[in-house]
Amino acid sequence: MDNPRIEWKNPGNPEIIPAFYAITVILFNRLVVHSHVDNSKCQAMTERADITGLLHRLQESPHPPRVGAGPSQLPWNDAEFSKRMLAVHLDPETHMASRAPDVIHAHVDWLEAQLEVAQGLRKPASGCRVLDVGCGPGLYCHEQARRGMPSVGFDFAPEPLRWARETAESEKLDCRFLSADLTALPPDFAEQIGPQEAITFWFGEFHSFDAGQAADFLVRLAACLVPGGLFILEYQPYDLFVQEDSADWTVHSNSVFCDRPHLWLQEFGWDEDAQTEIHVHWVMDAESPGVQRYVQCHRAWTDEQLVQMLAAAGLESFVFHPPITGVSEEFEFPVIVGRKSATRNVTDEDA
Repeated sequence: MDNPRIEWKNPGNPEIIPAFYAITVILFNRLVVHSHVDNSKCQAMTERADITGLLHRLQESPHPPRVGAGPSQLPWNDAEFSKRMLAVHLDPETHMASRAPDVIHAHVDWLEAQLEVAQGLRKPASGCRVLDVGCGPGLYCHEQARRGMPSVGFDFAPEPLRWARETAESEKLDCRFLSADLTALPPDFAEQIGPQEAITFWFGEFHSFDAGQAADFLVRLAACLVPGGLFILEYQPYDLFVQEDSADWTVHSNSVFCDRPHLWLQEFGWDEDAQTEIHVHWVMDAESPGVQRYVQCHRAWTDEQLVQMLAAAGLESFVFHPPITGVSEEFEFPVIVGRKSATRNVTDEDA
């Protein structure tokens, strides 16, 4: 996040325990403020108990973190979190949430070329319908619609969806935006979306889901494609996952987690058995009681595993492509393209 901040980092390999000092500073400030204002020994004792409880919670959590150590998502659909996240999406100077406009344009150029090749160059990509998975503020959908490709996007973060809809309406773009949770798509999802010539799943977001979730939603997504339609998945290669344990902490004036000064402690762990990178966020500010804890899990897949999962959903004829622009190894990944089988239709029961 590109916010003004003071960094408190332990040189070498950071450890979790030194972070308790920084946490205690914030908690002590919380104690001093409340005891001074209230001039109450009871209030001070309550705050001390709060400090003790919070430190115990940190100490008793698994270090390094492991799969199953907590809910495995950020609060994407929380109203306040999504407002702060929207600002990051729309910041052209960072790739932390959405790509810069020039990168999006290049990706849509590439998508048009893929669609034209898929149709045997019989007609331009204009008129091809595209579904964007996890569309955020709809930046890809808007650009596709400007080029004559009717687009549908879905997400479950309220503020980015609001912005996406308002932008499409103001520009009179042929876009629709639905609120939907990828892990709980309704049985009639394909009917809601309608037939599509392409589905895009950008930015490695596929890795945020475990194998069971992915197997389920891939079938539901592939059902939206016309025979021969393209499934375009940007994925993070296995060897780019950080397979080591580490931690760091920073003090921010604001971030997506909080609009006040706060401590942000991050832990990173690798679970070899689960092929999963775990990212834990501890967030604490001087005004709010308690500490917020969020866990993200990112599942790594080998190329062979990706092909097997996509094939199980009724896709075939896979082609691997390098990163489209090469803008950054950290923020742009290779792409695998598969086609919807013209003869095989996988159902939920098959999955």
